[in-house]
Amino acid sequence: MEADLLSNDKNLLARFRQGEREAMMLVWNHYFPLVHGLACRGFGPYRGFRSACDIEDAVSATFTAAFEEGCRLRYDGIIPYGSFLLGIGRNVMRRQMKKAAREPAIEPTPAQESSADDLTPEDLLLSAEEQALLSRFPGTLSEQEREVFLGHYRDGLSEERLAVHLGRTRHSVRKGLHRVSRAFRRFLRDSGLLPRGEG
Repeated sequence: MEADLLSNDKNLLARFRQGEREAMMLVWNHYFPLVHGLACRGFGPYRGFRSACDIEDAVSATFTAAFEEGCRLRYDGIIPYGSFLLGIGRNVMRRQMKKAAREPAIEPTPAQESSADDLTPEDLLLSAEEQALLSRFPGTLSEQEREVFLGHYRDGLSEERLAVHLGRTRHSVRKGLHRVSRAFRRFLRDSGLLPRGEG
């Protein structure tokens, strides 16, 4: 059986408890398969999530809860961190599964998925002149919006990875991406790359 990372590395544990970003990223990367597996297969009477979005939300919510300061400090390194994390994951996912059982799922239609509201920079095939114009877009954003924009679109980080990288919640990152999307559509319209009636 693979040795538990955090309980066997006291230096990493100390850095993690202090909230060091690099340490938290190492923990996230190492234990992601464990939490993802729990979200997929479920536990006890609870079946795992079937929607990729629900799985992503469950994993993100688990790490968000585990990375809160109080929770980091509560882990003392005696028991394997994997077991500690699975306990948090079960509590988080149990609440989400109960909520999902009460609320009907709403899936976007193909028309919604291809609407102008979902335009992103990589969706557009652009000329060199347009590329030069778009290169100015990040400079129009606030510092927080620019971090989200570059992390997601340039570096390819998913919402949950970006949340850990920036030390924010996934909800905060998602709201930031929505603001960036609206700003991007305004930028396209103001630059003449998107007709005024669209977006």
